[in-house]
Amino acid sequence: MKLYRNLKKISSIKNSVVSIGMFDGVHLGHSSVINRVIEIAKEKKCKSIIITFSNSPASYFSKDKIDLQITNSQEKIDLFNNTQLDYLFVIEFNEYIANLMPSAFINEILISLFNVKYIVFGYDNHIGKNREGTFEYTTQNFKDIQAELIIASKKDRITISSTRIKEEIQNGRILQANNLLGHKFSVSGNVIPGMKMGRKLGFPTANVIYDSSEKILPKNGVYYTLTKVDEKEYLSVTNIGIKPSVQESNVVSIESHILDYNKSIYDQKITIIFIDRIRDEKKFNHLEDLIEQIKRDIETVRTLNSLQITS
Repeated sequence: MKLYRNLKKISSIKNSVVSIGMFDGVHLGHSSVINRVIEIAKEKKCKSIIITFSNSPASYFSKDKIDLQITNSQEKIDLFNNTQLDYLFVIEFNEYIANLMPSAFINEILISLFNVKYIVFGYDNHIGKNREGTFEYTTQNFKDIQAELIIASKKDRITISSTRIKEEIQNGRILQANNLLGHKFSVSGNVIPGMKMGRKLGFPTANVIYDSSEKILPKNGVYYTLTKVDEKEYLSVTNIGIKPSVQESNVVSIESHILDYNKSIYDQKITIIFIDRIRDEKKFNHLEDLIEQIKRDIETVRTLNSLQITS
């Protein structure tokens, strides 16, 4: 797969199959669209292209609204890398894109740059200004382009959408979110020094700094996780919350206690992979009670891991 971060004419593209969208989460519903793009491209000997955005269109139009994402740009790229897609364009949703009428979007970008012959639409997919570029619009106004509409994907009778998955994550229902994603939800960031309270209690933690203006987080609580360090995954217990037992603050932090691991990883980037939620975050009046609860959390995680409760 070739990656581009701006729109440019690729001389080697004689004919193409394209789909455009945010693809937040690159979930199972998106996979239906992506796989169809790739399938048509192989059948018709075309190039397969996905155009997605590095920033949220919803946040662009509402400057005071932060549209938190399931996957940031790099995570999306990593997931697309697992496909057989030919080209991925991750572009900024800016004034130029926002004001392109559907006819201009198709003519100036899809036809002019990519010689598009086929467009694959997701069930709620629109292109161009005011979301006027629908499947119906394309079939009526561009007879030389074949458009195909993919119906909404469902799993366990649930319609798969980024909105639904966000709700599951924000409510701490990680098993359900992962089931709809088709992969595990994760958070990546650099490890920074913390209060070192975990180390004092006998359970050192990796404190992860992340982009709170971009990335959605699960509901506060304690989670069964895997923590990836140097491409290797380790069993871990992760707390998301304000740590009420050891500090007075409303600042939400992410701390991961990596089981059977004692190396220093300050300033390293790690990825925390969420498997399931164990319990709510709660305040303990005595540190001894907190220590006993952490021990129980670790045993819970070991038990779940031995049962392979991962999806």
